[in-house]
Amino acid sequence: MLTIAAIDFLNAAPLMWGLEGDARFRLRHSLPSACAEGLRDGSADLGVIPVIELARISNLVGLDGLGVASCDGEGEAADVRSILLISRRPLAEVKTLALDRASRTSAALVQILLRHRFGAHFTTTPGDADWRRALERADATLLIGDPALKLRISGDAEGAFEVQDLARVWRAWTGLPFVFALWGIRASAFAPHRDWLPQRLQQALAEGLAQREDLVASWSPRLRLPPEEIRRYLTANVTHRLTARHRAGLQRFFELAAADGHIPSAVLPELVAA
Repeated sequence: MLTIAAIDFLNAAPLMWGLEGDARFRLRHSLPSACAEGLRDGSADLGVIPVIELARISNLVGLDGLGVASCDGEGEAADVRSILLISRRPLAEVKTLALDRASRTSAALVQILLRHRFGAHFTTTPGDADWRRALERADATLLIGDPALKLRISGDAEGAFEVQDLARVWRAWTGLPFVFALWGIRASAFAPHRDWLPQRLQQALAEGLAQREDLVASWSPRLRLPPEEIRRYLTANVTHRLTARHRAGLQRFFELAAADGHIPSAVLPELVAA
């Protein structure tokens, strides 16, 4: 049985939906950062992990074409709604940035954008589960996942704070969509299962997309959000089948992350077709 480190956020749910009940897998749900640690310490065999960890964890195989990414649109069509930068100062004037503990890729992305897109000079500090508390000791804070989506839908931060959707900022700056997470598989687990595992993960996504209304019905009460908001998020804000332009966006991110010292090299890791 293979242990899957499963991101416990709505954005990854379609990738996991078809794997529930498959006797070949044991799903262990956790935050993105913890999923990465599971592959690093060997307590998990595979998982949807922050893309930046593919450059940090040795002996991993990444699956090409399957993951969690922003849609390839402009303006509002580029919004992911669940990766937010909230600031109480103009972004160029940010001096302290609180980083969401659940994040790895977005933590690097927000620093790259603040530094190179907005010209800010800042230090970082650990974030807080409560974004308002985070802003009591920092000028700006990163918020990701379901808490960010719920905040964006509620509009509670609008007006009093500057709120930026990082996928939209990235798209406007680079012209490319952004990839947040990919399937990562420990090489020792991939080798004996390579004949069927990539195809099974592709099939699982197909099942999740085909049963989207069941997924909406399951997640709506869990997040206490209207079904139409869950449906909109899964159809208009995130995509799970990635294109050549997503790969180009990933390459650009790796180049910037390497230049700023977030990863050791800009070379993309081995990606095998799903």
